[in-house]
Amino acid sequence: MDAAAFYEKLRATRATACGFGPIAAAMLWAKKKGRKKGELLAFSNSGDVSGDYAAVVDYASIAFY
Repeated sequence: MDAAAFYEKLRATRATACGFGPIAAAMLWAKKKGRKKGELLAFSNSGDVSGDYAAVVDYASIAFY
């Protein structure tokens, strides 16, 4: 749960993340509250619904504890 490392990974790989700010804020909040781990609860992308995987948007839900 390292917001700076998350940003650096996005930058280094030239990936994009809609809502980087809120994601980083959630990571920083979790760290401040003493949460030590993050767990991926679900992951999917728009291609799972449309069947078109040429260009997709990913969705994830993560719990911090």
